[in-house]
Amino acid sequence: MSGVPPQHSSGTPCSPPGGDAWTDHTSQLAEGMERLLHLFLKSRQQLLDKARKDVDWSTFLLMSAVVTQGPVRVKELAELVQSDPSTVSRHVAQLVRDGFLERHADAGDGRASLLTATGKAREAVDERKQRRNLHYDHMLRDWADSERSQLAALLSRFVDDFLTYKTELADSDWTDVRPATRKETTP
Repeated sequence: MSGVPPQHSSGTPCSPPGGDAWTDHTSQLAEGMERLLHLFLKSRQQLLDKARKDVDWSTFLLMSAVVTQGPVRVKELAELVQSDPSTVSRHVAQLVRDGFLERHADAGDGRASLLTATGKAREAVDERKQRRNLHYDHMLRDWADSERSQLAALLSRFVDDFLTYKTELADSDWTDVRPATRKETTP
């Protein structure tokens, strides 16, 4: 698979692989993903507003990564969550102040420190995962176990393929291909 941006520099739309028309399944998937992303972004803020007493979303992701991955340096944590090290460092400082993470000297490099999760962090991550699972259980209550299993497997595969495609797209040669600018798309 090679990364193919949406439009060639000439302004003509890219063709699907093999030159065939896009399948109904491809269009249905793309539209469904757009709809899901829109709904997620819209409802995420509403849910975050309800959970103000809780740890915010980005901070929770950092805490969860430390719980899951074990002791890590701030730079490694930033790479894990694909975020800027200075932003991660700022959030980590808050998590340390709040008692969710601890800093320990790195035995391999005395100049660096390792972040470890506290019991408070592990408890918060477990609690949030339990609440999350209850919500999904309720939302999918009318789905058969086989349907849930199939969705989980296909979604996992989709995410893996998305990450691969994202990397290929970032590594591709963009000299001949670029998205249209607003000026180019107006008649």
